[in-house]
Amino acid sequence: MAAEQAKEREELGKMRSEIRDIKSNMKDALDSMNEFQNKAIEASKANENAHELHLFAKPAAWELYSGMTADCLTYNGKIPGPPIRVPEGQPVRIVLHNQLKVPTSLVFHGIIVPQSVGGLPKKDGGIVKPGEAYAYQFVPNKAGTFWYHPQVINGDQKARGMFGAFVVEPRSGPSEDKDFTVVLSELNLGAAAEGSPHPVLPLKTASAHTYYLMNGKSAPAIPPVELRQGERVRLRVINTSQHSIPLYLTGHRFEVASINGSDALEPHVYRDTITLEPSDRVDLNFTADNPGVWSFASELLDQASNEGKFPGGIACVVRYSGM
Repeated sequence: MAAEQAKEREELGKMRSEIRDIKSNMKDALDSMNEFQNKAIEASKANENAHELHLFAKPAAWELYSGMTADCLTYNGKIPGPPIRVPEGQPVRIVLHNQLKVPTSLVFHGIIVPQSVGGLPKKDGGIVKPGEAYAYQFVPNKAGTFWYHPQVINGDQKARGMFGAFVVEPRSGPSEDKDFTVVLSELNLGAAAEGSPHPVLPLKTASAHTYYLMNGKSAPAIPPVELRQGERVRLRVINTSQHSIPLYLTGHRFEVASINGSDALEPHVYRDTITLEPSDRVDLNFTADNPGVWSFASELLDQASNEGKFPGGIACVVRYSGM
């Protein structure tokens, strides 16, 4: 009798243990379901609140300056492509439409994104074929100056005009009165492989020539930077070219606030000239405290002229109000 009771107690204990396991498994399953639902809700809200931009990769004729137009590859028919500007933590949805005759891709230079967004293309993904579209969705969680362009396997497209600025503003908001984005680039209009940019209007000489551009234009077609005395100014400069570019701001010294997404430099670094290597991004701060008409230009003659003629290339007027 005692043995039977002991056996019953043992079996009852096993049943209770199994019931506890079942309850625990059910709780884990419910927790997983709730977590999945919460993530789905968060993703849905993120999509609803996402900053959405459509990029159309397509060929277009682009005017470098009056009388000089070139056949290029572009986003939305412009060089540089549409600027992307969002606050830190703002979900984004970038839809790339490929209207080229060849495949293309997209990378967000300097922004930490998941493999599915910015990783190297895989065998069956990451490449947008002609006539197709792909949506890139992510949350930029670090403020700074970045840019977008095709992946390295489509790097020739970047050289032909496919690039644009991507600025992530800090949650605290801007501390400057004016914030300018300056995208530096080059176009080689000499003999090149089929599909490279070439002049629509013939050059005066048949020799190859590289045109250096600021925000898609060559001086004297670059609009002036307009300032008011006392303003705090930020220049976000991106070098998309394949050459080093030394920039000089006459009449002023600027603080180098950030290089390639770095945190604020300590101790503070001040310059009147800074050299940007290929793909560099720098944030430059200065105070408009010297009224007049000044220049913001490359120090290299071939980068600040067109076929040896001035003004040309990377050369911009900085002008105070009333001057």
